[in-house]
Amino acid sequence: MDGGVLPQPGIGRVRVGGELPGEEFGGSVRDVHDTTVAGAVLLDIKVKPLGEVRKRSGVKCKVTEWHERTGTLVPAEVPESAWPAVEQLMTDFFQRRQFARGAVDVRTQVNGVLHLLRTGCLWDELPERYGPWALAKDRQNTWFKKGFWPVLVSHLNAAGGGTPVEHEARAPLLQITRGSRRSR
Repeated sequence: MDGGVLPQPGIGRVRVGGELPGEEFGGSVRDVHDTTVAGAVLLDIKVKPLGEVRKRSGVKCKVTEWHERTGTLVPAEVPESAWPAVEQLMTDFFQRRQFARGAVDVRTQVNGVLHLLRTGCLWDELPERYGPWALAKDRQNTWFKKGFWPVLVSHLNAAGGGTPVEHEARAPLLQITRGSRRSR
């Protein structure tokens, strides 16, 4: 099979599983009618996505991969009362302030990253209450690259209440129905 299509002598190409190379899947119904090769019926189906079809970059988040690989739970949000201990942990780890204070505090951004990992939302869908998503993403990536993310998560998980990392399914739910047979 080449790129999701089967070559058919005298017929051309038949769609298998959705798309021909170079086509964009826009969420519409695709009809795939039966095609006969040496007397065998190959396909006679309709495929329709259920719900919104969202496009991802195809690059998996390193932090999500780490949580999945290690089985490390995603901690609950950090309450204000627990934040001084987290700030001390950061100071001990980095030996200096990691990020300047700005319009959005670091605790809010940490909670945004934890929300993203618990819900599987896309970065640009991070609720506004967590501040700019690009800033939260930058902080998460920096902490992970420098080895602080596992330290932070371990500290936060000591309080309990963690949940498995959540990620969106790689493909949307699909409704697959048998199409009507064409007469030949």
